[in-house]
Amino acid sequence: MQKIGKQTIKFDTPPTILQTASIVGPKESDGPLASYFDQCLEDEFWGEKTWEKAESKIIKETVNMVVAKSGIPSEKIDYCFAGDLLNQCISSSFGLRELNLPFFGIFGACSTFVEALCMGSVFLEGGARKLCHLCCI
Repeated sequence: MQKIGKQTIKFDTPPTILQTASIVGPKESDGPLASYFDQCLEDEFWGEKTWEKAESKIIKETVNMVVAKSGIPSEKIDYCFAGDLLNQCISSSFGLRELNLPFFGIFGACSTFVEALCMGSVFLEGGARKLCHLCCI
């Protein structure tokens, strides 16, 4: 890994995305990208009483979906970088707790996903594992 300038990193081994999964609410499913989502919910609460419970359920089911699509068992996922719109990462913590994944909580509001990809990539490139399965949500 090489730092170029003040804010650019060049990886010796560029990270690769092997699989993706997405569950979205009604507003996203009404937009032009609807056909690209794995599951579109008609109700953003997905039958739950609070948004936090719904978000936890969305996180849990999205991770289960990407694990199933990838064919990589969750026991082989070494690290999970995740976050949500609550600064304590409550929804992510509750959504991931049954999956028993080593979890790094990230709070960046709307930038959380990109931060997770960046941090996970640097973490792996830095030698955390030679071969690693990483989940970023």
